Parts: sequence; structure tokens; C-alpha cells
Amino acid sequence: MEIFDILLKIYLLCTAVCILLYLPRLSCWCWARRKQPRLKAEQTRNLALLIPARNESTAIGSLLDSIGKQTYPREAFDAHVIVASKDDPTIAMAEAAGARVHIVSNQTCKGDALDTCMKTILSETPRRYDAYIIVDADCVLDEKFCEEMNNALESGAEVICAKKKVKNYFFGDRRSQPLSACCNAIIWTLIDNMGNRAKAAHGDTCFTVGTGLMLRADIVRMNGGWPYRSTVTEDMELMHDIVLKGWKTFYYEHAFLYMEEADSHRVTNKRRRRWLTGVIDSKRIYAPKIAADPVASRRYRQIYHTRNLWIVYLLIGISTLFAIGNAVAAVLLRAFRSPLWFPAMRNAVIGIGAIYAMFFVMTLIALIADFENIRLPLHRKLILLFVHPIFYMEYIPIVGIALFTPFGRSWDAIQRVNFAESEKGK
Repeated sequence: MEIFDILLKIYLLCTAVCILLYLPRLSCWCWARRKQPRLKAEQTRNLALLIPARNESTAIGSLLDSIGKQTYPREAFDAHVIVASKDDPTIAMAEAAGARVHIVSNQTCKGDALDTCMKTILSETPRRYDAYIIVDADCVLDEKFCEEMNNALESGAEVICAKKKVKNYFFGDRRSQPLSACCNAIIWTLIDNMGNRAKAAHGDTCFTVGTGLMLRADIVRMNGGWPYRSTVTEDMELMHDIVLKGWKTFYYEHAFLYMEEADSHRVTNKRRRRWLTGVIDSKRIYAPKIAADPVASRRYRQIYHTRNLWIVYLLIGISTLFAIGNAVAAVLLRAFRSPLWFPAMRNAVIGIGAIYAMFFVMTLIALIADFENIRLPLHRKLILLFVHPIFYMEYIPIVGIALFTPFGRSWDAIQRVNFAESEKGK
């Protein structure tokens, strides 16, 4: 048997092992189209909407408008807008909408803004709220968002995740829906429909995202604020701490908001680098803490569902090395006129093809899972089906940067989409 045939068999064996390890996560995909039972709250709880809004005056207007249209009793919820400067135009907009403004001048990350705001509330009115909901300034709330989040508290969970829909599809036009934005938007379907839906049903730890995220007040009081400030992804720190503390999470699809996707590939990649860097840094911080805790270290299902991305990294890393190594060998063998160049090139094509095929299947299921909320013409969905796997393959260098370089750890401002201009262009 030729060496390249042996290498192929080893690669296929490694691939099979990785797929077997990932099966519990893959099983979540089976729940992607299952409708979730509605909950009905037995009481009207007091809610605090916390909105980090550093330099967000161009984006926050739509969010403030949607807050004013909530069906939930206005006396039962308050909006707290957090800015970094007393000169921020956001202040006047927030006050006009009836929100309270908090100026946190020394914030170096979103976690700083949340922590100071929570500590201020706890020092003044520690029992005022039953739950705190974090919402990014570029979002838009469904009119029943607060009402449904109150319903979700009937689950008994300490941490609750709302469904994320994509603002670009509902409030923009073709200019706000470039291919890069549509590709990145698939991630919310992967997290919610193809992940959190099943996790909520089975009591597993949900994948927390830092907007549309609700914490019960007893958790906030226990923490004395928001302690997750060590990385640029405060939501990932929270997710690992949930495992450490043994808190219950819940995902509720009937409470939803609209998130914004960047309208340029460059900004999208900047977001992806920052997010993945935070994912890796959060695991580095919390993995030793969980391992050292005799109770948390035995929460095997919860640990698995917060760390199973390593299996994907491993499989993609093996496939990439397999493809590159064989491609280099094929070029060299071809130069020396060896007939072994062909099996080497075959292996290289199989390695790259395997990555593309895996992402293709994932994309196809995602498009089916959230078909009605991916508001694109059918021909653009077909284009997305074939392009998204390539877009996801861009994570290969991004993971490398996050693992081995110091880049992506700064809390830089992100360019926003001008949806008002999009509406004018319709």
C-alpha cells in the first residue's frame, strides 16, 4: 500500500473520531424546526433594560423607538443607557425617550459599563428589579419582547437567552445585505435554532450571547454587579461561570430582537476576530477554575456544551494540515516526475473538500431551520448555500490569530449600518 493511501486512511479515521465526539452537539440540529411551547407569566415583574451605548448615537434611535412601543406595562420596566462621555449625543436621545443615563468614563470594555451601572442600581434600589436584560444599542426589540422575557422567567432559569433575528433582513435593503453580512448572520441560527433550542429542552447550558440576555436579580446581587471583565467577550465569561456556579439557563424563541450585521467584509472579520479571541481567552481563564472545583468538574454535559468547539478546531486543523502537506508533496513530486504526485494531490483535494462538505451540510440545515427569517430571494439563498462554507473556512486563519497572537483583544468601536439611508433607497 502506498504511503499516501495509508495517510488517507489515517485521516479518515481521525475524521470519524472527531465526528463521533461531536455527535451530542450535532444531535441538537434535530430540534432546529421544533416549535417551543409558550410560557405564561403569573406575575408582572419589574425589569431593567441595560443598554451599553458608547458612541452609539447613530444607531440607538431605532432601539429607543422600539422600547417606547413595548406591550409590557411601562411602569414595570426601565431603560438604563450607559455612555462614556458627558458630551455624547446619545444622552439627549435617551433622556427624551425616558431612559436613565449612566456616564461611565473609565470603561475599557462592555463589562465595565455593565458593572458600574448594576452597582449603581444595587446601591440605590437593590430590590427594584426582578431581572436585568442586556441589549446592545444597535438592536431593535420586538414589541412583545419585554412581555415574553417576563414569560420566560416562568422557566425557573437564572439566565435566559432571547432569539436573535437579523436586522438587515427586516429593516434594510440590498445595500445592507452584502454577502458577507448574510454569511455571518447564519451564526445566530447555528447558536439558537440548531443549539440553544435543544439545550433548553434538555437542561444543558445555553450558548450565551451578550444581547437579548437576561439575568435574574438574585444572580446580579450575588455577583455584586457584573464581574465578567477580563476579556472582550463578557458573555463567554458568563457562560463558563454558569457551569462553575451550576446556574440554570433557558432559551426562549418567543422573545426576540433584531441584531445588526456589518455591511462590509472587513468589519465583519474584525468582529469575528474579536469574538473568537474572547472565546479562547474565556476558556483559558475558567477551565482551571472548573477543573479545580469538585462539583463543577463533574458537570460533564454542561462542560461539553460550553467547550465542544475544540472538536471543530481539531478536525479543521487536521484537515488543513492534511491538505497543505499533501499539496506541497504533490508539487514537489510532480517536479521530480514521480507518479506519486497524483495520490498526493488527491489527498489534498479530499482534505479541502471535506471541510467544504461539512460546512455545506451545516449551511443547508441552517437555511432550512430558519428559512422564514432569512429574508432573501430564493436565488440569493442558493448563492449563500455555496458561498457560506467558504466564508466559514476563513475561520481557519482567524482561529490561528486568536490562538497564537495578541491581536483582537481591544474594545474598538464598530462601524454601524445606516438603515435610514437604506429605507430611503427603497
